[in-house]
Amino acid sequence: MKLKQQLSEFMAASGMNQTQIATQIGKSPAVVSQYLKGHYRGDNSKLERQLKQLMERYQQKRKNIKLGFVETQTARRIMRLVSMAHEDCEIQLVIGEAGLGKTVTLKEYANDHADVIFIEVEPTFNAKVLLATLCDKLGLGPSRTNHEMFEAVRAKLNNSGRLLIIDEAELLQHKPLEILRRLHDLAGIGVVLAGMPRLRANLRGKRGEFKQLYSRVAFALDLGQRLSDDDLGLMAASALGTDDHNACLIDACDGNARRLAKLVRGIKRYADDSGEPISDKMIEQFSEMLIR
Repeated sequence: MKLKQQLSEFMAASGMNQTQIATQIGKSPAVVSQYLKGHYRGDNSKLERQLKQLMERYQQKRKNIKLGFVETQTARRIMRLVSMAHEDCEIQLVIGEAGLGKTVTLKEYANDHADVIFIEVEPTFNAKVLLATLCDKLGLGPSRTNHEMFEAVRAKLNNSGRLLIIDEAELLQHKPLEILRRLHDLAGIGVVLAGMPRLRANLRGKRGEFKQLYSRVAFALDLGQRLSDDDLGLMAASALGTDDHNACLIDACDGNARRLAKLVRGIKRYADDSGEPISDKMIEQFSEMLIR
């Protein structure tokens, strides 16, 4: 089969368009279009090599195992707290070290509830970025001033009973956090702030000067530093379809779901490529390469 036909079939199967293909190989959409029509006058062999590598990478990624949502005890605890924030229109905290499943669980709740607004904070989030993001999520056009955006968001959310989930909230400075507090106070919405343990300190202030902010928090769920072996076992068995290697995987991932996901992905890819069955020895070899 000629590569042009392979590319056309690949685009149909993957749902990728010419612009997306071009972006991933560092070319313009016009180049991809010309190639498919047989009119490309550049280095065809180099372009075909890039296209072939792209399709191979895509197929390899499809083999990757992703640890999606698993209803663990930790996930149920998070869900209960989020439900309370939603139903009672309260501010709640979910804090814990990285890799404990906070984001996956919060996204699962958001996916199951159409009236949830889910925002993942970036290091660039100041007050203006937060308000512009809220405007975008709510279908509001951004205004020139922070006050205009705040008033538009408040009016849209007023008595709506909606829930706002802010992930990576430890990255927010005091002013954006105050904006969220005022939205809670004035619009009567629930807010969940999730992040690393320093989030609690950020809400209090270095000298406890942010009492007005911290006093609004109803409950704080502290997940600690690691997941239980039972939770990790459920995740491992869900990913591999067997619990035969749970003991070895649990020992290797040191209580962390993210490490478990990386480990499972590595051993599954190696097993697929080599034709070898997954074994405890294979898991031990890969665990030695994990960053701890």
